[in-house]
Amino acid sequence: MLYRICMLCLVSASLFGAEHIYLKTPGISRENIIGTAVGIRPYRKSGVRIEAEMIQDKLIIHNYGYGGSGLTTSFGGSQEVLDLLDQQLISSKKVAVLGAGVAGLVVAHDLLERGYEVHLYADKWNPDLTSNVAGGIWTPFDSSDALSDEKKDLQKRMAEISEQRFLRCVTENPPEFPGVVVRNHYRVLPESSDQTNNTARIGEEVILHLDNGLTRKGLKNQRLGIDGKIFMNALFAKVKNKGAILHQQHFEVLDDVLNVTEPVIINCMSMGSRKIFDDQEFLPVRGCLVYFKKDQEIDYLLHQGIPNSDYYVTIHSWDDRLIVGGVHQEGIEELIAPPEVIETLIENAEKCLSGRL
Repeated sequence: MLYRICMLCLVSASLFGAEHIYLKTPGISRENIIGTAVGIRPYRKSGVRIEAEMIQDKLIIHNYGYGGSGLTTSFGGSQEVLDLLDQQLISSKKVAVLGAGVAGLVVAHDLLERGYEVHLYADKWNPDLTSNVAGGIWTPFDSSDALSDEKKDLQKRMAEISEQRFLRCVTENPPEFPGVVVRNHYRVLPESSDQTNNTARIGEEVILHLDNGLTRKGLKNQRLGIDGKIFMNALFAKVKNKGAILHQQHFEVLDDVLNVTEPVIINCMSMGSRKIFDDQEFLPVRGCLVYFKKDQEIDYLLHQGIPNSDYYVTIHSWDDRLIVGGVHQEGIEELIAPPEVIETLIENAEKCLSGRL
């Protein structure tokens, strides 16, 4: 008991004189719902796979398994792919890129910038992709203790490269890609002292005031945000304008892949690699989002964790919608948004904004 009292005193002392932040309360009401979205995050137990192998006469460079970090770290993955390609004794400038999600499009874009002839193969195109419905909040890779030191170094390197390139999109005029912003990010601290002790304190301690009367302790920092709809539309348009040759094709087995005419293949098919390349490392994780009517005054990100749960709360706004997430359902890959999951997301957001969480 003495320990808890001391910790509470420390928290109170540290917040003495803390900045007071006044925020408009997001309009989370059911009459404002305009849609829902669902996507499968392609986690791998051993982390992202970026490596080269020869199969028959084809050089195949794998680039997939980003988990929930594909939209935010794919620039780093592209650089790793280009570095691998530079190490190979391949004279041809004809390259096949498999998959038109964000990882495939970024690689295709950067190959085109280097003068390669890019053939892009996919059975689904923008905007009908998981990348288009991603929340778009900067999320570097999870640092699982199960990952090798080499893989941790790789993923850290990828995150740093991606962050710098996205930051240039914020500072340069015109930007390389639109839809990238830096937003204030507020993490609501739990009321319970037990939960507070376990909360990673990254950021400036503040006191949050919502205009509905709620006052809570929180942490403030800045996060990159990528409006997936704007970013992906621009990326896909650039890839086409730079001369990528698009092929509508579904790959069922490895022979289908080996039958493409290009001598170099960049495999960005993500979970499609589970069957075609017999990759048993996948751990699919389903996520769902609820879209509400746009509120021009919501220009921040709000987050609150929920201990011992698959759920958490994220609330942020993009160009045409207010987004509420999140859920992390391991082992589920059905592309449906169950009504009970959507209802829980809404209820969690309501509890967060009313101080009941």
